[in-house]
Amino acid sequence: MAADDGLLIRWPDPLPDGERIVLRHGSSGDERAANPAGDRRSCVLALGELGPGAWEVHLEAGSLTRPLLTDDPGFSLDELRAYAAFPRRRSVRVTRSREGRVMVRVHEVVPHAEVEVVHPRDDEIRVGGLLAYSGPRSGEARLVALAREGGGTAVGAARIHGTEFHARLPLTSLAAVRPPVHWDLWLDVADVHARLATLLDDAPGKQGKLAFPSQTVSSGGGELIVRPYYTARDELSVACHRADSWWGDDPPHPPETATGPAPSTPLALRSGNRADTRWGDDPPH
Repeated sequence: MAADDGLLIRWPDPLPDGERIVLRHGSSGDERAANPAGDRRSCVLALGELGPGAWEVHLEAGSLTRPLLTDDPGFSLDELRAYAAFPRRRSVRVTRSREGRVMVRVHEVVPHAEVEVVHPRDDEIRVGGLLAYSGPRSGEARLVALAREGGGTAVGAARIHGTEFHARLPLTSLAAVRPPVHWDLWLDVADVHARLATLLDDAPGKQGKLAFPSQTVSSGGGELIVRPYYTARDELSVACHRADSWWGDDPPHPPETATGPAPSTPLALRSGNRADTRWGDDPPH
């Protein structure tokens, strides 16, 4: 899948004469068709105008159709990152079923801050990644934490180069609001207000698979436990509770929100970090 929403399909042997590619929308039945190239070994499909939803991909000859099959897993995180680096409001992704059937899925998107590294240590939380679906931005940036309960706001420093961002959130800024608090994280740069989330990879449900170490910070009301975690929507948030009310590795559940169900609790197993991540003159150890 290219950045211009052109899908290239290749075959080791020429397609039979008269056979073509047909995309069929799963719910509406709308169809799009394309003929292979002159050597009948490849075909380029322009998918930018497809409507949202799931599109089945078939080979058709007259009244006979058969599903397009492949052994290509169809997943490359580097290609997905390159695709998300362009401004767009609709994302097209090719998937493969267990049986090898090719499917095209189209969905509406809004810019978000794709999280690729979370590093909680030294009384701060460091986050880095890619500003997805907005295109490059420049100018002053900041990491904003919005309290889900009570309306508090905490701000951390951020920098952005093109679409790559790094940000730091000091724990002391979170301790100023009376706990317990669950903070939702946003990246503000230029005209973009982007939720921190990890959505480009093929591992949904991170709230049950990936969690991060906690840190302790002092406040006027005593010691606080602070821990990043993923919500049910794979968005990055931070839980903050008094140390004397902390329940081991099973902190209290956050309340239901207007945007969906409560995220599950962090598991405190490990943190995800990319080895090639750089933090200027202060790299992670």
